[in-house]
This record gives sequence, structure tokens and C-alpha cells, in this order.
Amino acid sequence: MAKIKKIVVDRNLCIGAASCVLTADTVFELDAENKAIIKLKGGVKSADPAEKTALEDEAVSDDTLLTAAQSCPTRAIFLYDEDGKQVYP
Repeated sequence: MAKIKKIVVDRNLCIGAASCVLTADTVFELDAENKAIIKLKGGVKSADPAEKTALEDEAVSDDTLLTAAQSCPTRAIFLYDEDGKQVYP
């Protein structure tokens, strides 16, 4: 698999199942709207696309990110490689 560089959460697809949080709680959490957001360095929480290097847990494995994305029942988590190619879903 290509190395993951960017993570995008489509909040229109997110239904708050929290499977991503259970799989990668150092990367995802649910906000007040019960939608997934991404945890960034410095305690910042973001609904915007995020580079892996900006994550609070930038050491999280690509396998963990992929498992979290695959666990989402609505496929609301999109993963992209260094070339900007979508690797999941």
C-alpha cells in the first residue's frame, strides 16, 4: 500500500458511529455534533483535511489509519498518498 499522507473526513457522510475513534483514538474523536474530527498537534481539533505530519499522533501507523477508515460504516474517511492519489475508499 502507498504511504498515507493526508486524511479527510467527509462530515456529510459521517453518522457518528465512532468506529474510527475506537480504532484510532489518538487521531479521531467525535465533536459536539457527533461527527468525527481529527486531532492535530497543540490540542487543535479540526474538521478540515489534515496532513499526517500535522497529527497529534504523527507516529500512528498507516495500517491503523487504514483500519480506522475501513471501520467506518459510511466510508466517510478518505486517505491519500504522497502523490495525492486516493488510496481509500
